[in-house]
Amino acid sequence: MAGLAGLPYFLQYQQQAQENAMRRQYAQMQLEQFQQQQQDRQRQQAALTAAGNALPQLLAGQQPAQMPPPPQAPNPGQSSMSAQLPTAMPGQMPPLPPGMPPGMGTGASGKPPLPPFQPLPTTGSPAQASPAQIPAPPSASSAPQQTGGPLTLDNAIKVLKDQGLSGADLMAGLQQLTPILDSQAKAQAAQIQQQFTRQLQIAQLQERYDALRQRAEDNALNREDRRQARAESNALRAESIALRRQSMAMANGDDAKFSPDDLKFLAEQARAGDTSVYQNLGRGAQGAKNIIALRREVMRQEREAGGTGADIAAANAGFQGEKAAARTGATRAANIGMAVAEAQKTFPLVREASAALPRTEFPGVNRAMQAAQTGTGDPRVVALGTALNTSVNAYARAISPTGVPTVADKEHARELLSTASTPDQLNAVLSMMEKEMAAARQAPTEVQAQQKARISGRGEGAPAVGSVEGGYRFKGGDPSKQSNWEKM
Repeated sequence: MAGLAGLPYFLQYQQQAQENAMRRQYAQMQLEQFQQQQQDRQRQQAALTAAGNALPQLLAGQQPAQMPPPPQAPNPGQSSMSAQLPTAMPGQMPPLPPGMPPGMGTGASGKPPLPPFQPLPTTGSPAQASPAQIPAPPSASSAPQQTGGPLTLDNAIKVLKDQGLSGADLMAGLQQLTPILDSQAKAQAAQIQQQFTRQLQIAQLQERYDALRQRAEDNALNREDRRQARAESNALRAESIALRRQSMAMANGDDAKFSPDDLKFLAEQARAGDTSVYQNLGRGAQGAKNIIALRREVMRQEREAGGTGADIAAANAGFQGEKAAARTGATRAANIGMAVAEAQKTFPLVREASAALPRTEFPGVNRAMQAAQTGTGDPRVVALGTALNTSVNAYARAISPTGVPTVADKEHARELLSTASTPDQLNAVLSMMEKEMAAARQAPTEVQAQQKARISGRGEGAPAVGSVEGGYRFKGGDPSKQSNWEKM
């Protein structure tokens, strides 16, 4: 009981230990994941730094200096336009155009400068004049051309290697430089990136496989211990579940409810007259329901057998009489059995005392018994007489119905023994007396068997319950009733 009482605490401790182990594993996984992410961030940061350091060098080696566009000639019919001069800040004089000597733009002090000379346009006569032409729009200045074109893959890889990158860091830096690569370099970089990713995945899978294999090899050493511990844990858990189910059944009263087979068996016992089946059925949560169900089953069986409530009452009365008779018979059988057993042990003493006397000196039963009473004569004769008196008393108790020897029973025994005048005759008389005692012992047993047959309703020679005769199986009770047989 002490072990069962501590079972819930053991299971609770085991569950808590499993939860702690799972928490530690989860924390270890989170730590490994954080470390991996930290390494990835450091690698990416290093790649970005290296790519940023390499980018000016790549651009300097691939792009020329940008020159301003050359001035364009004016369209026909238009005056030449001077190059746009830089404007002056408010409150300052504008700068002089190219070719102007210093001081030309300023007049006397406090006077504005003279406007520049503008010649009138000279054109021919209207007749000679050519039709007006729409001036062409000014062409936009073209973008600066790159003499070397975008970056190539070899140049990018070379510069990244010069920055000290290799492996995954080199691939990360190359990924950062992909936007400024030419189309062919981009395709090559994408293919290399795919191959590198595939090789990286293969390496990671191989690393995981090696780790799992090493873990399996480590766990193989204590696998048997873990299996045994798991089996013991499952057994304890099953036992705990069974105990909990029993507790729930006892609390709900389910274990006290009779099954159909129980009701049938108890109803047959009640129909035989034994009212003890109703004792202690009113206790518990299911007590009242069990009593009602049992009485209904008794009524159903009795009606199927063609009986009524009066038949059950008669069976009760008969059972009480048989019960008293059986008690009396058992008491007498016990008394007779003890007396017979005692007599059977005294008869060999008579035979031994008779054999001790010579055949020619056998005094006879009466003289031997008289010598035992007076205590005179040959000691061997006195011993024979004493053994005869003991056997007479035991024989009288064995054949007495009450187990108490009477004077008549003792006289009957002496009359039987007095007829023997020789040792052989004495032995024959003793054998006959033993047969009488065996019959006296067997009588109570036969009476008890008859009483048992009457109580069970089978009678003498009735078939046993479950036996099959003529295609019908005997269910018990009175074999003369058809309801106690069922067709196979």
